[in-house]
Amino acid sequence: MHIILMLALVIAGYSLGENVGWLLGLPVIAIGLLCFQFGGKGSATWREQQEGLFFLLGLGCMIVLLLGGVTA
Repeated sequence: MHIILMLALVIAGYSLGENVGWLLGLPVIAIGLLCFQFGGKGSATWREQQEGLFFLLGLGCMIVLLLGGVTA
């Protein structure tokens, strides 16, 4: 469930950033990416590795979007 919440918050944050302003959109994206911490602590190692990969992928996409917005 926390992955669905993360996805919804990242999409909403990006939408806010594009339509309202990045000062409002970036904190929503950051909160969405922090949703990976909601999982149980007794989880398997592979799940933690996958969450770390998705976290890095989300950060990378956010950086690419910001750089694309600045250069365009």
